[in-house]
Amino acid sequence: MKIYHTIFSRGKKGGRNAKAYANKWVLRLTHTDENGKKSTRTWQYATKQDAKDDVERRKAELVALVESKGRDLDNIRTFKQWAEYAKADFYRPAVINEGRKVAGIKAHRQTHILIDHLIACFGDKPLAKFSKYDLERYKIWRLEQGDLRGEKGKLKPKDRNPVTLSTVNRGLAILKHLLIEAHDAGLITKNVTKGSKAIDADAENARTRTLTDEEEMRLLASCGGTRTIEYYRKGKKLKLEADGNNPYLRAVILLGLDSGMRRGEILKLEWKDLDLEKGVVTILGTHTKTQRTRTAPLTRRTAAELRALENFGEEGRIFPFNDFKRSWATALRVAKIEGLNFHDLRRTFVTRLQTGGVSIGIAAELAGHSRLETTQKHYTSTDNAAVVRDAAERINAANEARLIQWPEIIDE
Repeated sequence: MKIYHTIFSRGKKGGRNAKAYANKWVLRLTHTDENGKKSTRTWQYATKQDAKDDVERRKAELVALVESKGRDLDNIRTFKQWAEYAKADFYRPAVINEGRKVAGIKAHRQTHILIDHLIACFGDKPLAKFSKYDLERYKIWRLEQGDLRGEKGKLKPKDRNPVTLSTVNRGLAILKHLLIEAHDAGLITKNVTKGSKAIDADAENARTRTLTDEEEMRLLASCGGTRTIEYYRKGKKLKLEADGNNPYLRAVILLGLDSGMRRGEILKLEWKDLDLEKGVVTILGTHTKTQRTRTAPLTRRTAAELRALENFGEEGRIFPFNDFKRSWATALRVAKIEGLNFHDLRRTFVTRLQTGGVSIGIAAELAGHSRLETTQKHYTSTDNAAVVRDAAERINAANEARLIQWPEIIDE
Protein backbone atom coordinates (compact mmCIF):
# COMPACT_ATOMS: atom_id res chain seq x y z
CA MET A 1 0.00 0.00 0.00
CA LYS A 2 1.41 3.39 -1.04
CA ILE A 3 0.35 6.59 0.70
CA TYR A 4 1.85 9.98 -0.17
CA HIS A 5 1.18 13.24 1.62
CA THR A 6 1.36 16.89 0.60
CA ILE A 7 0.86 20.05 2.65
CA PHE A 8 -0.13 23.32 1.00
CA SER A 9 -1.89 26.60 1.80
CA ARG A 10 -5.19 27.87 0.45
CA GLY A 11 -5.76 31.34 -0.96
CA LYS A 12 -8.58 33.71 -0.06
CA LYS A 13 -12.24 32.73 0.09
CA GLY A 14 -13.46 34.91 -2.75
CA GLY A 15 -12.41 38.13 -4.44
CA ARG A 16 -9.49 40.47 -3.83
CA ASN A 17 -10.95 41.95 -0.64
CA ALA A 18 -12.06 38.61 0.82
CA LYS A 19 -10.72 37.41 4.15
CA ALA A 20 -8.30 34.51 4.42
CA TYR A 21 -9.45 31.07 5.51
CA ALA A 22 -9.37 30.40 9.24
CA ASN A 23 -7.81 26.98 8.52
CA LYS A 24 -5.40 27.90 5.76
CA TRP A 25 -3.21 24.80 5.62
CA VAL A 26 -4.31 21.58 3.93
CA LEU A 27 -2.98 18.06 4.41
CA ARG A 28 -3.71 15.78 1.45
CA LEU A 29 -3.12 12.03 1.52
CA THR A 30 -3.02 10.15 -1.79
CA HIS A 31 -3.51 6.39 -1.69
CA THR A 32 -2.66 4.07 -4.61
CA ASP A 33 -4.18 0.59 -4.44
CA GLU A 34 -2.87 -2.64 -5.96
CA ASN A 35 -4.64 -1.86 -9.24
CA GLY A 36 -2.99 1.53 -9.57
CA LYS A 37 -6.19 3.45 -8.77
CA LYS A 38 -5.62 6.66 -6.83
CA SER A 39 -7.86 8.21 -4.17
CA THR A 40 -7.31 11.27 -1.98
CA ARG A 41 -8.50 12.65 1.36
CA THR A 42 -7.89 16.14 2.78
CA TRP A 43 -7.98 17.87 6.19
CA GLN A 44 -7.63 21.57 7.11
CA TYR A 45 -5.46 23.14 9.82
CA ALA A 46 -4.73 26.59 11.24
CA THR A 47 -0.92 26.27 10.93
CA LYS A 48 1.54 24.32 8.80
CA GLN A 49 3.03 22.71 11.91
CA ASP A 50 -0.40 21.39 12.96
CA ALA A 51 -0.68 19.68 9.59
CA LYS A 52 2.81 18.17 9.92
CA ASP A 53 2.06 16.89 13.41
CA ASP A 54 -1.09 15.13 12.20
CA VAL A 55 0.40 13.30 9.18
CA GLU A 56 1.12 9.97 10.86
CA ARG A 57 -2.24 9.82 12.65
CA ARG A 58 -4.14 10.50 9.43
CA LYS A 59 -2.06 7.90 7.59
CA ALA A 60 -2.93 5.32 10.26
CA GLU A 61 -6.62 6.19 9.91
CA LEU A 62 -6.45 5.82 6.14
CA VAL A 63 -4.69 2.45 6.42
CA ALA A 64 -7.36 1.24 8.85
CA LEU A 65 -10.13 2.46 6.52
CA VAL A 66 -8.63 0.74 3.47
CA GLU A 67 -8.06 -2.49 5.37
CA SER A 68 -11.59 -2.44 6.83
CA LYS A 69 -13.04 -2.38 3.32
CA GLY A 70 -11.04 -5.46 2.47
CA ARG A 71 -12.38 -7.43 5.41
CA ASP A 72 -15.06 -10.04 5.01
CA LEU A 73 -18.45 -8.65 6.07
CA ASP A 74 -19.00 -11.90 7.95
CA ASN A 75 -16.85 -10.42 10.73
CA ILE A 76 -19.58 -7.87 11.43
CA ARG A 77 -21.90 -9.07 14.17
CA THR A 78 -23.21 -6.06 16.07
CA PHE A 79 -25.19 -2.99 15.12
CA LYS A 80 -22.32 -0.69 16.13
CA GLN A 81 -19.88 -2.52 13.85
CA TRP A 82 -22.30 -2.30 10.94
CA ALA A 83 -23.09 1.40 11.58
CA GLU A 84 -19.39 2.32 11.70
CA TYR A 85 -18.79 0.39 8.49
CA ALA A 86 -21.71 2.24 6.85
CA LYS A 87 -20.26 5.64 7.82
CA ALA A 88 -16.97 4.76 6.11
CA ASP A 89 -18.59 3.14 3.07
CA PHE A 90 -21.95 4.19 1.62
CA TYR A 91 -22.44 7.13 4.02
CA ARG A 92 -19.00 8.61 3.30
CA PRO A 93 -18.55 12.16 1.92
CA ALA A 94 -19.84 12.64 -1.61
CA VAL A 95 -17.57 11.93 -4.56
CA ILE A 96 -18.37 14.29 -7.46
CA ASN A 97 -17.43 13.45 -11.05
CA GLU A 98 -18.38 15.72 -13.96
CA GLY A 99 -20.89 17.55 -11.81
CA ARG A 100 -22.67 14.40 -10.60
CA LYS A 101 -22.47 12.54 -7.30
CA VAL A 102 -21.07 9.09 -8.08
CA ALA A 103 -20.58 7.81 -4.52
CA GLY A 104 -21.26 8.74 -0.91
CA ILE A 105 -23.71 11.40 0.25
CA LYS A 106 -23.56 15.19 0.41
CA ALA A 107 -25.03 15.66 3.90
CA HIS A 108 -22.67 13.13 5.45
CA ARG A 109 -22.00 15.14 8.63
CA GLN A 110 -25.68 15.37 9.57
CA THR A 111 -26.17 11.71 8.67
CA HIS A 112 -23.21 10.65 10.80
CA ILE A 113 -24.72 12.52 13.76
CA LEU A 114 -27.99 10.62 13.34
CA ILE A 115 -26.08 7.33 13.07
CA ASP A 116 -24.27 8.16 16.31
CA HIS A 117 -27.69 8.56 17.96
CA LEU A 118 -28.64 5.10 16.68
CA ILE A 119 -25.40 3.67 18.07
CA ALA A 120 -26.16 5.28 21.44
CA CYS A 121 -29.54 3.55 21.44
CA PHE A 122 -28.58 0.06 20.22
CA GLY A 123 -24.82 -0.18 20.84
CA ASP A 124 -23.49 -3.73 20.53
CA LYS A 125 -26.87 -5.38 20.04
CA PRO A 126 -26.43 -8.32 17.62
CA LEU A 127 -27.87 -7.64 14.18
CA ALA A 128 -29.44 -11.10 14.18
CA LYS A 129 -31.70 -10.09 17.09
CA PHE A 130 -33.27 -7.07 15.41
CA SER A 131 -36.99 -7.02 14.64
CA LYS A 132 -39.50 -4.48 13.34
CA TYR A 133 -40.27 -3.51 16.93
CA ASP A 134 -36.79 -2.05 17.29
CA LEU A 135 -37.86 0.84 15.07
CA GLU A 136 -40.59 1.66 17.62
CA ARG A 137 -38.05 1.22 20.41
CA TYR A 138 -35.74 3.82 18.82
CA LYS A 139 -38.67 6.20 18.29
CA ILE A 140 -39.62 6.11 21.98
CA TRP A 141 -35.97 6.38 23.09
CA ARG A 142 -35.28 9.33 20.79
CA LEU A 143 -38.36 11.24 21.95
CA GLU A 144 -37.33 10.67 25.57
CA GLN A 145 -33.79 11.99 24.88
CA GLY A 146 -34.99 15.33 23.54
CA ASP A 147 -32.86 17.80 21.60
CA LEU A 148 -29.21 16.65 21.72
CA ARG A 149 -27.68 19.69 20.00
CA GLY A 150 -25.27 22.16 21.57
CA GLU A 151 -24.80 22.82 25.26
CA LYS A 152 -28.39 21.90 26.13
CA GLY A 153 -27.70 18.43 24.76
CA LYS A 154 -25.35 17.89 27.71
CA LEU A 155 -28.19 18.33 30.20
CA LYS A 156 -30.30 15.52 31.59
CA PRO A 157 -33.03 14.36 29.17
CA LYS A 158 -35.80 15.91 31.29
CA ASP A 159 -34.10 19.33 31.09
CA ARG A 160 -33.62 19.35 27.32
CA ASN A 161 -35.89 20.86 24.70
CA PRO A 162 -38.31 18.46 22.98
CA VAL A 163 -37.14 16.90 19.72
CA THR A 164 -39.29 17.29 16.62
CA LEU A 165 -40.98 14.31 15.04
CA SER A 166 -39.35 15.12 11.71
CA THR A 167 -35.91 14.67 13.32
CA VAL A 168 -37.00 11.33 14.79
CA ASN A 169 -38.30 10.25 11.40
CA ARG A 170 -34.96 11.05 9.76
CA GLY A 171 -33.21 8.80 12.26
CA LEU A 172 -35.79 6.07 11.66
CA ALA A 173 -35.27 6.33 7.90
CA ILE A 174 -31.53 5.78 8.33
CA LEU A 175 -32.14 2.85 10.71
CA LYS A 176 -34.50 1.31 8.17
CA HIS A 177 -31.92 1.75 5.40
CA LEU A 178 -29.15 0.22 7.54
CA LEU A 179 -31.26 -2.86 8.27
CA ILE A 180 -32.27 -3.28 4.63
CA GLU A 181 -28.63 -3.00 3.55
CA ALA A 182 -27.65 -5.51 6.25
CA HIS A 183 -30.19 -7.93 4.81
CA ASP A 184 -28.94 -7.36 1.25
CA ALA A 185 -25.36 -7.96 2.43
CA GLY A 186 -26.38 -11.25 4.04
CA LEU A 187 -25.75 -10.10 7.61
CA ILE A 188 -29.35 -10.85 8.64
CA THR A 189 -31.66 -13.49 7.21
CA LYS A 190 -34.73 -11.34 6.50
CA ASN A 191 -35.82 -7.75 6.04
CA VAL A 192 -37.01 -7.00 9.56
CA THR A 193 -38.36 -3.56 8.62
CA LYS A 194 -41.36 -4.99 6.76
CA GLY A 195 -44.62 -4.27 8.56
CA SER A 196 -43.19 -1.48 10.71
CA LYS A 197 -45.29 1.68 10.96
CA ALA A 198 -42.83 3.61 13.13
CA ILE A 199 -42.24 6.28 10.47
CA ASP A 200 -45.34 8.47 10.51
CA ALA A 201 -44.62 11.27 8.03
CA ASP A 202 -48.23 12.49 8.11
CA ALA A 203 -47.85 13.36 11.81
CA GLU A 204 -45.03 15.82 11.11
CA ASN A 205 -45.86 19.49 11.40
CA ALA A 206 -44.99 20.93 8.00
CA ARG A 207 -43.45 24.39 8.33
CA THR A 208 -45.57 27.04 6.62
CA ARG A 209 -43.88 30.32 7.67
CA THR A 210 -43.44 32.90 4.93
CA LEU A 211 -42.28 36.50 4.90
CA THR A 212 -44.99 39.15 4.66
CA ASP A 213 -44.55 42.29 2.53
CA GLU A 214 -44.27 44.46 5.64
CA GLU A 215 -41.68 42.15 7.22
CA GLU A 216 -39.69 42.19 3.99
CA MET A 217 -39.44 46.00 4.08
CA ARG A 218 -38.26 45.94 7.70
CA LEU A 219 -35.78 43.09 7.06
CA LEU A 220 -34.13 44.82 4.09
CA ALA A 221 -34.06 48.13 5.97
CA SER A 222 -32.26 46.44 8.88
CA CYS A 223 -29.29 45.78 6.57
CA GLY A 224 -28.58 49.47 6.04
CA GLY A 225 -27.98 52.75 7.85
CA THR A 226 -26.89 53.15 11.45
CA ARG A 227 -28.38 51.66 14.59
CA THR A 228 -28.25 52.53 18.29
CA ILE A 229 -26.75 49.89 20.59
CA GLU A 230 -27.43 50.10 24.31
CA TYR A 231 -25.03 48.52 26.80
CA TYR A 232 -23.89 48.82 30.41
CA ARG A 233 -20.42 49.76 31.66
CA LYS A 234 -19.59 50.12 35.35
CA GLY A 235 -23.29 50.19 36.13
CA LYS A 236 -24.05 52.99 33.67
CA LYS A 237 -26.32 52.60 30.69
CA LEU A 238 -24.57 53.81 27.54
CA LYS A 239 -25.58 54.19 23.90
CA LEU A 240 -23.42 53.72 20.84
CA GLU A 241 -24.20 54.62 17.22
CA ALA A 242 -22.98 51.70 15.08
CA ASP A 243 -22.78 51.27 11.31
CA GLY A 244 -25.45 48.74 10.36
CA ASN A 245 -24.84 48.76 6.61
CA ASN A 246 -24.48 45.19 5.35
CA PRO A 247 -24.91 45.10 1.55
CA TYR A 248 -23.72 41.49 1.30
CA LEU A 249 -26.47 40.27 3.64
CA ARG A 250 -29.05 42.34 1.73
CA ALA A 251 -27.92 40.65 -1.50
CA VAL A 252 -28.14 37.22 0.16
CA ILE A 253 -31.70 37.94 1.34
CA LEU A 254 -32.80 39.06 -2.13
CA LEU A 255 -31.34 35.94 -3.74
CA GLY A 256 -33.33 33.85 -1.28
CA LEU A 257 -36.54 35.84 -1.84
CA ASP A 258 -36.42 36.49 -5.59
CA SER A 259 -34.43 33.48 -6.86
CA GLY A 260 -35.44 30.83 -4.32
CA MET A 261 -31.87 29.68 -3.77
CA ARG A 262 -30.78 27.58 -0.82
CA ARG A 263 -28.24 28.93 1.66
CA GLY A 264 -25.43 26.69 0.38
CA GLU A 265 -26.19 27.52 -3.24
CA ILE A 266 -25.93 31.24 -2.50
CA LEU A 267 -22.65 30.96 -0.62
CA LYS A 268 -21.04 28.96 -3.46
CA LEU A 269 -22.26 31.32 -6.16
CA GLU A 270 -19.57 32.88 -8.40
CA TRP A 271 -19.75 36.00 -10.55
CA LYS A 272 -19.45 33.93 -13.71
CA ASP A 273 -22.73 32.19 -12.80
CA LEU A 274 -24.69 35.41 -13.29
CA ASP A 275 -26.13 36.85 -16.49
CA LEU A 276 -27.16 40.30 -15.33
CA GLU A 277 -28.36 41.40 -18.76
CA LYS A 278 -30.71 38.45 -19.30
CA GLY A 279 -31.73 38.26 -15.63
CA VAL A 280 -30.68 34.65 -15.10
CA VAL A 281 -28.54 32.90 -12.50
CA THR A 282 -27.09 29.44 -13.17
CA ILE A 283 -26.79 27.12 -10.18
CA LEU A 284 -24.28 24.35 -10.87
CA GLY A 285 -25.20 20.74 -10.16
CA THR A 286 -22.17 20.40 -7.86
CA HIS A 287 -23.78 22.99 -5.57
CA THR A 288 -27.38 21.73 -5.58
CA LYS A 289 -29.09 19.20 -3.37
CA THR A 290 -30.27 17.13 -6.35
CA GLN A 291 -26.94 17.35 -8.28
CA ARG A 292 -28.79 18.90 -11.23
CA THR A 293 -27.79 22.22 -12.77
CA ARG A 294 -30.71 24.64 -12.98
CA THR A 295 -31.41 28.27 -13.78
CA ALA A 296 -33.32 30.72 -11.60
CA PRO A 297 -34.63 34.26 -12.16
CA LEU A 298 -32.39 37.20 -11.31
CA THR A 299 -34.64 40.18 -10.62
CA ARG A 300 -33.72 43.78 -11.40
CA ARG A 301 -33.52 44.76 -7.72
CA THR A 302 -31.24 41.79 -6.97
CA ALA A 303 -29.01 42.58 -9.95
CA ALA A 304 -28.75 46.21 -8.81
CA GLU A 305 -27.78 45.09 -5.30
CA LEU A 306 -25.11 42.72 -6.68
CA ARG A 307 -23.65 45.43 -8.95
CA ALA A 308 -23.21 47.67 -5.88
CA LEU A 309 -21.03 45.17 -4.02
CA GLU A 310 -17.35 46.05 -3.52
CA ASN A 311 -16.06 42.96 -5.32
CA PHE A 312 -18.41 43.23 -8.31
CA GLY A 313 -16.90 41.74 -11.46
CA GLU A 314 -13.95 40.06 -9.75
CA GLU A 315 -12.98 36.42 -10.09
CA GLY A 316 -14.26 33.76 -7.72
CA ARG A 317 -17.14 33.70 -5.29
CA ILE A 318 -19.48 36.60 -4.76
CA PHE A 319 -19.72 36.36 -0.97
CA PRO A 320 -16.47 36.51 1.07
CA PHE A 321 -17.77 34.36 3.95
CA ASN A 322 -18.88 30.79 4.62
CA ASP A 323 -21.81 31.60 6.90
CA PHE A 324 -23.96 34.53 7.98
CA LYS A 325 -25.84 33.21 11.03
CA ARG A 326 -24.87 36.10 13.32
CA SER A 327 -25.67 38.78 10.72
CA TRP A 328 -29.00 37.10 9.98
CA ALA A 329 -29.89 36.93 13.68
CA THR A 330 -28.97 40.61 14.11
CA ALA A 331 -31.10 41.63 11.13
CA LEU A 332 -34.11 39.75 12.50
CA ARG A 333 -33.66 41.35 15.92
CA VAL A 334 -33.38 44.87 14.48
CA ALA A 335 -36.38 44.28 12.20
CA LYS A 336 -38.35 42.81 15.14
CA ILE A 337 -39.22 39.65 13.19
CA GLU A 338 -39.80 36.42 15.09
CA GLY A 339 -40.05 32.78 14.03
CA LEU A 340 -38.38 33.22 10.63
CA ASN A 341 -35.68 30.91 9.28
CA PHE A 342 -33.60 31.75 6.24
CA HIS A 343 -35.11 28.75 4.41
CA ASP A 344 -38.52 30.43 4.84
CA LEU A 345 -37.44 32.93 2.17
CA ARG A 346 -37.34 30.04 -0.29
CA ARG A 347 -40.86 29.05 0.74
CA THR A 348 -41.93 32.66 0.26
CA PHE A 349 -40.43 32.60 -3.26
CA VAL A 350 -42.46 29.52 -4.28
CA THR A 351 -45.64 30.83 -2.64
CA ARG A 352 -45.35 34.18 -4.43
CA LEU A 353 -44.82 32.42 -7.76
CA GLN A 354 -48.08 30.55 -7.35
CA THR A 355 -49.89 33.67 -6.16
CA GLY A 356 -48.70 35.36 -9.34
CA GLY A 357 -50.21 32.63 -11.49
CA VAL A 358 -47.09 30.52 -12.15
CA SER A 359 -47.98 26.83 -12.29
CA ILE A 360 -46.78 24.56 -9.51
CA GLY A 361 -44.80 22.55 -12.07
CA ILE A 362 -42.78 25.59 -13.18
CA ALA A 363 -42.39 26.69 -9.55
CA ALA A 364 -40.96 23.26 -8.70
CA GLU A 365 -38.49 23.48 -11.59
CA LEU A 366 -37.31 26.96 -10.58
CA ALA A 367 -36.88 25.79 -6.97
CA GLY A 368 -34.94 22.73 -8.09
CA HIS A 369 -37.30 20.13 -6.65
CA SER A 370 -37.00 16.67 -8.18
CA ARG A 371 -40.51 15.74 -6.99
CA LEU A 372 -43.66 17.80 -7.31
CA GLU A 373 -44.88 16.38 -3.98
CA THR A 374 -42.09 18.27 -2.20
CA THR A 375 -43.34 21.58 -3.55
CA GLN A 376 -46.94 20.78 -2.70
CA LYS A 377 -46.26 19.63 0.85
CA HIS A 378 -43.54 21.96 2.09
CA TYR A 379 -43.51 25.05 -0.15
CA THR A 380 -47.14 25.96 -0.69
CA SER A 381 -48.23 28.06 2.27
CA THR A 382 -51.76 29.21 3.02
CA ASP A 383 -50.49 31.05 6.11
CA ASN A 384 -49.55 33.91 3.81
CA ALA A 385 -52.50 36.31 3.74
CA ALA A 386 -51.71 37.21 0.13
CA VAL A 387 -52.33 33.62 -0.92
CA VAL A 388 -55.74 33.58 0.75
CA ARG A 389 -56.67 36.98 -0.71
CA ASP A 390 -55.62 35.82 -4.17
CA ALA A 391 -57.78 32.70 -3.83
CA ALA A 392 -60.76 34.83 -2.75
CA GLU A 393 -60.29 37.20 -5.69
CA ARG A 394 -60.16 34.29 -8.14
CA ILE A 395 -63.35 32.78 -6.65
CA ASN A 396 -65.09 36.18 -6.79
CA ALA A 397 -64.07 36.61 -10.43
CA ALA A 398 -65.37 33.14 -11.30
CA ASN A 399 -68.65 33.80 -9.48
CA GLU A 400 -69.14 37.11 -11.26
CA ALA A 401 -68.47 35.45 -14.62
CA ARG A 402 -71.14 32.86 -13.90
CA LEU A 403 -73.65 35.56 -12.93
CA ILE A 404 -73.04 37.34 -16.23
CA GLN A 405 -73.52 34.11 -18.18
CA TRP A 406 -76.64 32.91 -16.31
CA PRO A 407 -78.46 36.04 -15.00
CA GLU A 408 -81.93 34.48 -15.39
CA ILE A 409 -81.11 31.85 -12.74
CA ILE A 410 -80.43 34.57 -10.16
CA ASP A 411 -83.53 36.55 -11.18
CA GLU A 412 -85.75 33.53 -10.53
